[in-house]
Amino acid sequence: MELELKNRIAFITGASRGIGRAIALALADEGVHLALFGRDLKACEAVARRVRRKHRRLRVAVIPLDFERPREIRTAVRAAAKALGGVDILVNCAGGAFRGRVGEIPDEAWERYFRVKPLGLVRMTRETLPLLKRSRQGRVINISGTRGREPEAHSAMSGPINFGTLSLTKVMANEFGRYGITVNAIAPGSTATQRWNELVSITARERGVSRAAAERHLLREVPLGRVIRPEDVAAAAVFLASKPAELISGCSINVDGGRTRSI
Repeated sequence: MELELKNRIAFITGASRGIGRAIALALADEGVHLALFGRDLKACEAVARRVRRKHRRLRVAVIPLDFERPREIRTAVRAAAKALGGVDILVNCAGGAFRGRVGEIPDEAWERYFRVKPLGLVRMTRETLPLLKRSRQGRVINISGTRGREPEAHSAMSGPINFGTLSLTKVMANEFGRYGITVNAIAPGSTATQRWNELVSITARERGVSRAAAERHLLREVPLGRVIRPEDVAAAAVFLASKPAELISGCSINVDGGRTRSI
């Protein structure tokens, strides 16, 4: 299948590690020029060096961005556009959630995480939209999570944050379709990142078992029987960014090994 991604330009938030990093590397393998946005510039630079070593003709810009400082967003988008000449693909990957139950999460944590996602996602998309309108293959890909459909007590914050992301994805798809821009979400299940390690620790503590036993318990809920890798999520993102996906919009794709029970 010809993906027609060569020489496209992607802006990726949260690009320094985990899923964002994996998406950046996967898009680079398809010939996409990259703007890597993040707070950890050393980590972003490490991703950029890896891309440049493997793909010497690709242009890669590292752009500092902290969504808790919203005034930086416009400056960051302009800097990326100046460096690369525009944008075709926006991947909103920045964000996460404070792990814990409702009674355990302080107000400042709620406020902090909501400033990043979904509010930061809205701000980033709004600033990038004029550039995406000029693209012949405009794409917005929002990284959400399965808790947006199936909230759980130990991840009280993940539910509303990711539900908001899923809802915004549909709203944006309806609004941006007139410009030929598709908007979709990817909802990863428990993915082998730092957050997976945190979930294993919480489960071990709550069940009074070892980490190994907690991990086995969590994976029993996954029909395919293994933790999701960032590369699995990246493969879905590459497809949604491609030419063959041009009529897929307003959708959310679970990458969770079949764990989500809802239809």
